[in-house]
Amino acid sequence: MHLKHKFILLSIVLFIANIGFFMRTNQIISESETKRMQNEITVFAQTLIPYYLNGNLNLIYKMGYNFGYKNIDNIPRNAQILKEESNGILYFKIFSYDSFIGFSISFLEDSINFVKQKDNNAWNNYKILILLFQLGLIFLLLFFLFYQIMRPLNKLKDSINELKNGIYAKKLKINQYDEIGLLFRDFNEMNEKISRMLKARELITRNIAHELRMPLAKIKLAISLKDGVELKEDLKKYIDSLNRISQNMLEFERIQSEGFELKNDEFLSESVVFEALKDLGGNKISLNIIKSIKIKGDLHLLSVAIKNLIENAIKYSDDGVVDIELNEEGIVFINKGKELQNDISYYFEPFYRGDITKSGYGLGLSIVKEIISLHKMNIIYKYDCGRHIFILCFKRNIF
Repeated sequence: MHLKHKFILLSIVLFIANIGFFMRTNQIISESETKRMQNEITVFAQTLIPYYLNGNLNLIYKMGYNFGYKNIDNIPRNAQILKEESNGILYFKIFSYDSFIGFSISFLEDSINFVKQKDNNAWNNYKILILLFQLGLIFLLLFFLFYQIMRPLNKLKDSINELKNGIYAKKLKINQYDEIGLLFRDFNEMNEKISRMLKARELITRNIAHELRMPLAKIKLAISLKDGVELKEDLKKYIDSLNRISQNMLEFERIQSEGFELKNDEFLSESVVFEALKDLGGNKISLNIIKSIKIKGDLHLLSVAIKNLIENAIKYSDDGVVDIELNEEGIVFINKGKELQNDISYYFEPFYRGDITKSGYGLGLSIVKEIISLHKMNIIYKYDCGRHIFILCFKRNIF
């Protein structure tokens, strides 16, 4: 429920509760006051009856006047009878009308009737107490609501301070679905993006010097030992390696950046493979198209992922051969090679180290992982009969 709706609902509840409380309190006090006055009148009437039976009316009128009563001729027609007693000869009634309460004593054909103003002092005395109680109740409810709002906001403040101080903030748990819950969700998304971006930049900054050292050393060695055509070929190979490093780093940084937007184009699965293969000429690659399917996604990024998978397969293949198969599930990459020393998840981390990294720069498979994750696709790995098999599944984005 939105905060605005909560405030409106709370205001309505408080308004209705105050009215209900006021009416019920007024009813209780009124009933209590009426009962008190009935008892008072009963005692006073019992005092007057002997004088009434003796015919001493002047004394009765004087006593009534002294106690705040006034004499009336008859009981008003709109009066409500509150109490009625009789012994067959003497009749006694207590009645109420408008703001008056009174009594009647009848004997034979004669009667006396007295009324007095109802006492509102009791209600007036309780007004301040009731008002203070209602204000206290409203204050407690508002304090509870304020506490409910401020408690999660304080958590958010602490997380923002952690993020500001360079500490990766913990994911905030969302227990409510109002504006604060939406704010928590947006913060979690922002925190995740910032954390990923900072980690990516941290990894790149920490490893870039090390990654460039090897190809640069090879270039330096080639220049000092070789000349002519052989030198040019080696230089081209090492420069291509440097170019791949820089391209992978730039691509990795781009997809980690906050303003990155994923395209959602429509194309055939064979198109993305051909896009990846156009810069890989001269390699032993076999392509078997069993079935081409339509997919949606970013053609360039998917081609980068496929190119990295192919280059990885070529680099670590025993015979330099890579078999690619297109079927209704996705794209399968197969190459012969030794079994991995670590779990496959290890090699999908940026700048991994292991036996599989011959001249490796440790970014290829991590870029594949990021691109596949962005497209909400799956990648499956298995090792079977001396062969590494990667399956890029398009199932989630097939239409």
